Amino acid sequence: MASIKLLLGMIPATSKIEQEEKALIAEFDKLHTFAESKQLARYNELNDLVHSAGFIQKKKEIESLSYKSSEEYSKEKESNSLKKAKDILMYFRTLQGTALKKFRELDGSEKISKYESLKSLVNGTGFKEKMKEKEFSASEDAKKLAEFKQLDSSVEIKEYYKFRASKELANFKNIDGSARLKRYNELKEFTASKDFADRKAYLLDKKRYEKTDDHKSLIEFETLKKEADIAWYFKVKDSNKFDILKHRELVFSEEFDGDKLDTKRWLTNYYWGDKLLKDRYSIDTDLQYYTEKENFEVRNSFLKINTKPQISGKAWSAVNGFTTKEFGYTSGLVNTGNSYRQKFGVFTAKIKLGDANSRSAFWLLGEKAAPLITVCRTTGGKVWFDLIGKDGKSAKTKLGARYAGDSFIFTLEWTASSLVWKINGVEVFSQTECATGAYVY
Repeated sequence: MASIKLLLGMIPATSKIEQEEKALIAEFDKLHTFAESKQLARYNELNDLVHSAGFIQKKKEIESLSYKSSEEYSKEKESNSLKKAKDILMYFRTLQGTALKKFRELDGSEKISKYESLKSLVNGTGFKEKMKEKEFSASEDAKKLAEFKQLDSSVEIKEYYKFRASKELANFKNIDGSARLKRYNELKEFTASKDFADRKAYLLDKKRYEKTDDHKSLIEFETLKKEADIAWYFKVKDSNKFDILKHRELVFSEEFDGDKLDTKRWLTNYYWGDKLLKDRYSIDTDLQYYTEKENFEVRNSFLKINTKPQISGKAWSAVNGFTTKEFGYTSGLVNTGNSYRQKFGVFTAKIKLGDANSRSAFWLLGEKAAPLITVCRTTGGKVWFDLIGKDGKSAKTKLGARYAGDSFIFTLEWTASSLVWKINGVEVFSQTECATGAYVY
C-alpha cells in the first residue's frame, strides 16, 4: 500500500529533484575536472613536501638553532677572553711600545758588547789591585775604567738592562711565536670575517625560518589549503555524496533536445510488427491506432504524444488474427526494441501521463507478452504500477489522478531480487517475486 505522503501528494517537487540532480551531476563533473587541475596538483606536491620527514626535520633544525650553542659563539667567547688576557694585553703593549724597540736596537750591539767587556774587566780578579798602583792613573786600564764608568752611568744602558730583566720582556718572549698567540690571531681573523658576521646575524635572527624557501612553500601550502575549491574537494571526494553517480553507469539517455523524434533510437511501432510484418498495427481491443509520425511533437525537451480523430488501420486479435478496423482515435507508441535492451538497472523518466481516464503507459516488455513490467500507466481515473510474471501471475497498486495531471519522475529499480517503483524518489510499490527471465525494451 502506498504511503500516506504519496496519498496526500506530500512528495518532493519534480523541479526540485531535477535541480538537485542537475547540481549533483555538475558538482560530480567538477570533482573529476578539479582532480586533474594544476591547482590540486600543486597542493598535493606541497602537501607531500611539507609533511615529509626531511622537511619537518629541517624546520626543527632551523628553528632550534641558537647562537649561544653555536661554534661561532664559542670562538667569539674564546677570542674575547684572549683579548682581555693580561699576558696578551701586555704582549701587545710591549710590541707597540718604545722600550722593546730601544732594547732591540741595543741588544747585540757593539756598545753593549763593549760595556759588558769592560764590566767583566773591572770586576775581574786583580783589577782592583792594579788600581792601587801609582802608575795606574796613567795606564790603559785607567782609561778603560773611566770608559766603563761613563757607560755604566748611561741612562740608555741602565734602561736596557732594566728592560732585559723585566717581567714585561719575559712575557713578551713567552707569548711571541707561541700557540696561544697563534690561536689569538686565528680567532681575531675569524671573528672579523664577513662569514662570521653573516652567520652570527643569521643565528640571532628570530625570523630566520620565515626567510627560507621552505617557509615560502609552507605558506603557499597553507594558503592553498584554505582555498574554497581545495577545501570543497577534500570534503566531498571520499564522502558518500556521489555514491549514486559513482555506482551507476548511464547506458541510455534521451533528452528530446531536437525538434523531431530520433527514429534511429526510437521505433514508432510494435517491435514484432516492424520486424515480421514490416507494418504497424494495434490490438483489436484498443481504441487507438498507432501512426508513424503524425501524433508526435518534440518541443522544449519534451516528447508529446497527441491523440487525434479516427482512422482505419490494421488490428490484431488472438482469435481473428489481423483485420482492418475503424479506430476512434490515433495515437503514438515509441520503443527501443531495435536500439537498446536492458535487463536489471534503474529505469527512470519524467512523464506527464495526462488524463487519468485515458490510456497512457511506460512499460518494459520482453520478447513475449509476459513478463511485462509497467513502470506507470493510467486507466479508470487512476495511476497504476504493476507486474505480470511469466507464469501469468500479477501484482499491482494504484494512486490517484493527481499523479497523472503533472510531470513526475517515475522510476523502476530492478535487481535480481526485487522490483521497486518510485515517484519523485518516494517508494510506491515493491515486489520480490520478480520477472527476471527477459531483457526488456
